[in-house]
Amino acid sequence: MPTALETLLDQTRDAVLAGDFAALADLAPQVEAEAGDLPRLDAAAARRLQQKAARNAQLLQAATRGIRAAQDRLEEICNGPTLTTYDARGKRAAIALPSVVLPRRF
Repeated sequence: MPTALETLLDQTRDAVLAGDFAALADLAPQVEAEAGDLPRLDAAAARRLQQKAARNAQLLQAATRGIRAAQDRLEEICNGPTLTTYDARGKRAAIALPSVVLPRRF
C-alpha cells in the first residue's frame, strides 16, 4: 500500500511532466513534512521511495536545464541578432549586427 509520501512523489512527477510549477511550489513543503515524519519502513517500501525520489530528481534537473535553455534563448532574442565567429585559436567572438528598428502597429 502506497504511503502518503509515495503519493506526493507521484503528484510531484505529474506536476513536473505537466509543467505545473505552481503545484510544485505547493507540493514541496508537503513532501518535506512527510519525509521528516517517516515511520519505520520495510526494505521494499524504502526502495520504492528511493526510486521515486531519484526519478523526480532527474525530472527536476531536466526541467531546470530546459528552463535555463529557454531563458538563454529569450535573452539571445532580446539582445538582437549576433554573428558568432571563431579566431585561429578557436576562441569564440560575437559580433553584434546593427539593430533594426521595426515599426510598431497598434
